[in-house]
Amino acid sequence: MSAEEPSLGLRERKKRATRDALANAALRSAAERGIENVTVEAVTDEVGVSVRTFFNYFPCLEDAITRPDRGCAARLRQAVLDAPAHLSALDALREALGQELADIEEDQERWELQTAALTKSPSLLPGFLAAQGADERAMVAVLAERLGQDPESDLRPRLLAHASIAAVRASAELWVASGRTRSFLSIYREAFASLAAGLSG
Repeated sequence: MSAEEPSLGLRERKKRATRDALANAALRSAAERGIENVTVEAVTDEVGVSVRTFFNYFPCLEDAITRPDRGCAARLRQAVLDAPAHLSALDALREALGQELADIEEDQERWELQTAALTKSPSLLPGFLAAQGADERAMVAVLAERLGQDPESDLRPRLLAHASIAAVRASAELWVASGRTRSFLSIYREAFASLAAGLSG
């Protein structure tokens, strides 16, 4: 259970569990057989819900794989805006991203399945990249809002967002390369400390 779940109502927790079950079933099937050989009906049969229920959560099968959690951007935005005023924009984003990545070590299997699905079905890659692009734009927008700057014309929100994404990617790569002998979050915090030192230097 993630850190914010105790504050959710039973109905919302059930909805989230159903969404996660559908996304996981779709991803496993795509990783094993390729998205071309997966149907919404097969996914819903596995989870035990109706096809209509699937489309309450996802507009298409591909979205269940490339965008399993559409609430992430909204949670990230709220966490950045709600962060204490004394925190820099970078620190606010670091804490917000850290909350989203808190369960990454338990979610290792999903990363591996996603890699397998993208390898088996390259047609998924544009949607995956588009989802990442949308998340990056949302990150730029909320940083600009916190800084009181224009996301279109000011450099700093873009610089902070893209540098932070690079820090997350570098942390994940080192975590895997090291055989996961260190915790991901310890590497993540080290990466952001180095990033902050570089930006202030």
